Amino acid sequence: MNTTNELLILNRRDLEGLALTWPEIVDVIEDAFRQKAQGLVTNPPKPKVTSRDDAFIHAMPAYLGGSDRIGLKWVSGYEQNHAKGLPYIYGSVIMNDPETGRPVALLDGGWITEMRTPAVSGVTMRHVPLSPKRLAIVGCGVQGRRHLEVALSEHPDIEEVVVFDRSQDAAEVLTSMAGDRATRIASSPTDAVDGATIAITTITVPLDPKLDCRNTDENALLLPVDYDDAMATVAFHEAVTYSVDDLGQYGSVAGRKYFFDFPEPVTHLAQVVAGEFDVPDTGRRMFLNMGIAMNDIALSSLVLDRAMERGVGTTVEFP
Repeated sequence: MNTTNELLILNRRDLEGLALTWPEIVDVIEDAFRQKAQGLVTNPPKPKVTSRDDAFIHAMPAYLGGSDRIGLKWVSGYEQNHAKGLPYIYGSVIMNDPETGRPVALLDGGWITEMRTPAVSGVTMRHVPLSPKRLAIVGCGVQGRRHLEVALSEHPDIEEVVVFDRSQDAAEVLTSMAGDRATRIASSPTDAVDGATIAITTITVPLDPKLDCRNTDENALLLPVDYDDAMATVAFHEAVTYSVDDLGQYGSVAGRKYFFDFPEPVTHLAQVVAGEFDVPDTGRRMFLNMGIAMNDIALSSLVLDRAMERGVGTTVEFP
């Protein structure tokens, strides 16, 4: 890091212009989980504040000791933004010099969140034994689209993509991204996951009734990106493996804010990545990746390094 009082600002246009590939992004997130397995990561549970009932703002700090990177994401999610034509997620990432603590960069945290979330699902797909043929996505917004991209990157042999969304237009956009694969817009969430070998849910308003996932393939990978908004408690209980991305984060909310009457996770993703837990070859495997700061800082480090190499972004004098 330089020692001058310069803060590098990277907006969405800057970050998109770096043209990072999904393998690059998934690789850096996978490395973060390896560091976590080695005890090299500090990632406290994220505190929440809110100014509206249908909203959240989280503070998410992390330090990755293996790569010596530290920073904080300040991220909000406001359901009412949809009606205003605004993004559901806004965020900012501040990266610090690990030697001095000086702020060195300010990044668009909305883009970071948009990309790191499916990248964690991509890491999961790498480490769960699968022969995926039918991909189901319930919720065709930003996360639905990004999850389609990463799923097809990690498993290009997927043959069929089935989607559901309350918006027909959103569903049509998603199916148009599936290339020459067979596609179908389902009539309901239950119809969407029927026979799916990978079932991904990315909604922002809870389903009623929720999905028991008993009609998915008997060896499906279940990825509830939306916590417990879409998949029913019974789906978690009946899974042969129930994993989370961070036991501390999970324990901070389970039974108090979310996940009432849920089973205890049998493992966490870092153990899986490190080869310390063997995911069964058969049965429905449930991976609840809640989103932890470690992954935001890992991806932010990658884009910061790439931006500095290419001279991308705007610098201001700060502090």
